[in-house]
Amino acid sequence: MKEIILLQSNIEYTTNMKSLNTQSLEITIFGVTKEMVPIQVKIFDFTPYFYINLAEDIDIEYLKTFLKSKLNESTFRGLDKCMKKNIYGYSENKLTLYKLYFSSPGAFRSAKSILEKGIPYKEKILRVKVFESNFPFILRFMNDLKMTGMCYIKIPNYEVETMEPFIIKTSHQYIEVLPLEGEYLKILPLKILSFDIECCSSENRFPSATVDPVIQIGNTYQRIGSNELFKDIFCLKEVANIQGANVHWFDDEKEMLEAWQDYILEQDPDILLGYNIKNFDFPFLFERARVLNIKNFGKLGRSDKVSKVFKKTQTSSAFGSIETSDISLDGRMIFDLFHIIKRDHKLRSYSLNSVSAHFLAEQKEDVPHSLMYGLQNGDKETRRRIATYCLKDTYLPLRLFEKLNIFINFVELSRATHVPIEYFSTRGSSIKVLALIYKEASEYGFVIPDMEIMDNDVSFEGGFVMDPARGYYDKPIAVLDFTSLYPSIMITNNLCYTTLLSKEQYLKYKDDAFITPTGNYFMKKSKCEGLLPRILLNLIKNRKATKKLIKMTDDESLKKSLDGRQYALKICANSIYGFTGAQVGQLPCFEISQSTTSIGRELILLTKNLVESNFNKKNGLAYDSTVIYGDTDSVMINFYESSLKRVFEISENVANYITKKFYDYGEDRKEIKEGEKAVNDGSKFSIVLEFEKVYFPYILMNKKRYAGLIYNNPEKPNKIDTKGIEAVRRDNCHLLKKIIDECLNRIFYKRDITSAVEYVKEKVTDLYNDRVDLFDLIISKTYTKTNYAVKSAHVELVEKLKKRGVDVKIGDRIPYVIVSGGKNDKIYDKSEDPLYALENNIPIDIEYYIEHQLSNPIHRLFDPIMDNVSSLFKGVHVAGTKKSKVISGPLKGFLVVKDQCVGCGTPGTILCSGCRRDFPKYLYKIYNEYNEETKLFNMCWRECQRCMKSTMTEVICVNDGCPIFYKRIKVKKQIEELQGKVNKISSIEW
Repeated sequence: MKEIILLQSNIEYTTNMKSLNTQSLEITIFGVTKEMVPIQVKIFDFTPYFYINLAEDIDIEYLKTFLKSKLNESTFRGLDKCMKKNIYGYSENKLTLYKLYFSSPGAFRSAKSILEKGIPYKEKILRVKVFESNFPFILRFMNDLKMTGMCYIKIPNYEVETMEPFIIKTSHQYIEVLPLEGEYLKILPLKILSFDIECCSSENRFPSATVDPVIQIGNTYQRIGSNELFKDIFCLKEVANIQGANVHWFDDEKEMLEAWQDYILEQDPDILLGYNIKNFDFPFLFERARVLNIKNFGKLGRSDKVSKVFKKTQTSSAFGSIETSDISLDGRMIFDLFHIIKRDHKLRSYSLNSVSAHFLAEQKEDVPHSLMYGLQNGDKETRRRIATYCLKDTYLPLRLFEKLNIFINFVELSRATHVPIEYFSTRGSSIKVLALIYKEASEYGFVIPDMEIMDNDVSFEGGFVMDPARGYYDKPIAVLDFTSLYPSIMITNNLCYTTLLSKEQYLKYKDDAFITPTGNYFMKKSKCEGLLPRILLNLIKNRKATKKLIKMTDDESLKKSLDGRQYALKICANSIYGFTGAQVGQLPCFEISQSTTSIGRELILLTKNLVESNFNKKNGLAYDSTVIYGDTDSVMINFYESSLKRVFEISENVANYITKKFYDYGEDRKEIKEGEKAVNDGSKFSIVLEFEKVYFPYILMNKKRYAGLIYNNPEKPNKIDTKGIEAVRRDNCHLLKKIIDECLNRIFYKRDITSAVEYVKEKVTDLYNDRVDLFDLIISKTYTKTNYAVKSAHVELVEKLKKRGVDVKIGDRIPYVIVSGGKNDKIYDKSEDPLYALENNIPIDIEYYIEHQLSNPIHRLFDPIMDNVSSLFKGVHVAGTKKSKVISGPLKGFLVVKDQCVGCGTPGTILCSGCRRDFPKYLYKIYNEYNEETKLFNMCWRECQRCMKSTMTEVICVNDGCPIFYKRIKVKKQIEELQGKVNKISSIEW
């Protein structure tokens, strides 16, 4: 029998009823062989279990009899007696445990409920403590087989069940997990299929799956590692040919959906990809299949199981309760980039267009739903336009998937944490740490007690932040960074669940224990090495080894996998501290998290003291030193030196000196020879302070607010770095970001503060004179919940939008502008949809943008640099400029533009009697303005056509994340107004 080697991708389990009293558990491992043949491996002999501990010893036969009497015979499969330690708290003694076996994980809940009521024994009730019943069963299976996510496995013994599809049966004892190295680190050329649907409503509203049809389904697929793309589009009604794509059109929607289902099964992709497919495309397709009575439409996976879309509610303090959809297709990995990107990246907008513009510098035509019905009911050419648009929506997710390295990063995270790959898109972030802890606990004979499990990720106490010495620094500022500070603190101080002591234990083991700055007690490593330090040390050692392999390999695909691996190991190491500090996490231990941050605070203050007391002119050096700021794991130092080269030399010496001091303390330290660089070698571990970079110049505004020009070497600058300032915040308008970015560029690169000052004045003047694009005035905030204690601008706008028939969901980013209103109107009353304000001639509240958007951030930036920052907003540069119009009354939402004399501005007429003598002059002026606006409109039009990749098609794009969109609309309105003026002035007799 030929052994089979496969890349495992998904693991599922089902419980089957063989008879009324007999259950059987079937585990299926999905994957592909090295020959790229999809395979299913079925396992029937793995038995689920959990542990219990009783308040006192009990006769094992009595316990069996009791359990059989209380639990269904088909579910309870027996028990074993064993000895293990409880992970929670230090103990020298093992617990007596009973390992209970069940027919399926589904029996755990009822069994646990019965057991926690206690067991009657010798005229008393024995208290029962349950361990590890909450550990997800698939993780239990993987943990016991020492299997990681997306690993290669070898099966020497098996029985073939069917050849097409290829299904084998085997015992879990025959599964051999292959080491993640060499060829078994590489990812096979899996097939990725990206899809997108289009639908339309006959009414001017968002489509509803109960009544509106799916009109097109676009598909683009490729193999990992290949640039060759294959495109197929399924269309309702005839569609003209599209170059590079196969067009399949149907007269009947039911036939189209059935053909698409056959297509998915025929192409048999390993990965299904899309943008918001879980909340929109899949639910819409499944509902249409129900309405059209398409049986077994859910058979889109690699098994006979009919998949269903299911709703789930996620609750968090920030967003409240959000109802989302999910779907699982056996044997296929599903990646919804909307959710992944929204979770991992902070952007102003999460539309596919905005995300593509941000990461790919590429956009697409956005066809409004209001026009979709007309295009669909036009002819094959208009439907071709929809199809082109739809296919682009399948192509961009593929580009993003590759650009952001999403798959490789997910693969390596699943390998590093021993968690299935789909968990990273369907479960909270804590599951990866929990899996690592379970793995280490089981290897060293520990069990984990059941605790209430909640999926919330609640914030915990952050790191120490030193009071900053605010100012503008025109000399180089060195940044020294603690390498993996919190993991290093936990390793060197042996902070763990297994080393945590009570006060009584501390007094007993005083010589082998220590007290942290927060008054918590832990055992020293010399007496007992903790599980968490062991996990962290392995992660850090493996990351260092992986980074070495990256430098040694020339294979680009292997290099990508290795880079994803080192990134995954870093993420894992940095997550463990946060896991212990989660207030409603799965295994919280505040003693660990509090102690870690308090030791971090001491290290920052100790570093400040060592630097300032040793590196100064009093000690015979040519320079002094001052720590001007410290934040969590780094310190910024002013050496009062002008030479970059000199600062680099000093900083290396300082970092090595401080690290040596840290090595000199404690039982697990080693001496460093003079001039030798301190590094963690894996066998001995300590806190390491490294010289990271230099800021020159540097502006320190406040805690967690600073900006500087980075130098990674003395020869040339790298980039401008900012933290906490408005250039990177999403809830400010684009104009502010542009101003801050350009000012930083002029201050840092050009070293021209005067130029930066003049630039701010210029932009303030532009704002007053209506020379700022509306796009640059848009603010966006997330709509997090339906009930707010305090009224806010974006929430009030949501209520207006709902009244206008716009569908708004919790979690959406809401773009808005602040428009002019009555004198007594609150700011939240003046929020408006940008397009609505533009189309209805509602003027912008200029004073709001000056006072509430620009003033404070610009003051923060320029206060350390110049006196009288207020002069940037007042003076001759704003004299005579327009002020915001005050609009009141019931019709303040609609501003009617009245005629004014084009010569002197007299209201009521297009050209007053006093100016009519210069009629040719003013006519020429209007014509000239009209021509200039027409040129601008044509430029916008050509740019939009270039984006559409068509010069023959009308521009109907409504991509509100694109600055051209608002400019095009505004210029079009101005052309119409100028045309009206031309008509009026031409009709005057003179």
